[in-house]
Amino acid sequence: MAALVSVKDLVKIYATGTRALDGITLDFHRGEFIVLIGLSGSGKSTLLRCINRLVDPTSGTVIFDGTDITAAKGAELRRIRRRIGMIFQQFNLVKRSSVFTNVLAGRLGYRSTWRTFVGQPSRDDVALAFENLGRVGIIEKAFVRADALSGGQQQRVGIARALMQKPELMLADEPVASLDPATSHSVMKYLEEINKKDGITVICSLHFLSLARRYGTRVIALNGGRVAFDGLPADIDERRFKEIYGEDAVEVEIGLGRAETA
Repeated sequence: MAALVSVKDLVKIYATGTRALDGITLDFHRGEFIVLIGLSGSGKSTLLRCINRLVDPTSGTVIFDGTDITAAKGAELRRIRRRIGMIFQQFNLVKRSSVFTNVLAGRLGYRSTWRTFVGQPSRDDVALAFENLGRVGIIEKAFVRADALSGGQQQRVGIARALMQKPELMLADEPVASLDPATSHSVMKYLEEINKKDGITVICSLHFLSLARRYGTRVIALNGGRVAFDGLPADIDERRFKEIYGEDAVEVEIGLGRAETA
């Protein structure tokens, strides 16, 4: 079966000289829930951003459903991006705008220039916005300003906005990093539902191994911009954990993981 996303020999070197990705080669298949783990600076966010071209790789290729994203430009790149949802750690909402307006922004890639200019969403877009707000359990907040919501509620708005694209692939960059454990599980369960019920492939970066084991069907660990592990969550034993995170991180990381799932 052909991969939905194929990453080959991907390298990203920033202007500072930092080599964030060092020859990554990976295939992501339809229906997977892939969790990226690794220390801060291991390349997780850069990999996600190269997949949808928010970051341009230095070399290598990213193929999405048979199309080379790294070579796409203009209208072609916009068409590809419509099929790839993105959820951000800091939510990336327009704080002064209503929840409803923020969710509608997910349709900008589909709306005509005229409708975008005059700010008139179609009836279908309005109906879809309310449907997606209902899916993440926040429909009663539709006309509340985004900055009046809790962090967990704001992230649910982010998920609803991404769903407006009707994506085939959902990228989630540390979506629960700023949330408490209970709220983290709430947000992750929505991503799990999207994956299982809608068949949307999810690639999600996380810090905690406990969350990776609970929600991922596959775990990929990055270390220094390279793949340190690629396999089933249950296969990450203590030895592999030390290889990924280092000796000093073991007790803290496992301890936090146990606290989350208790």
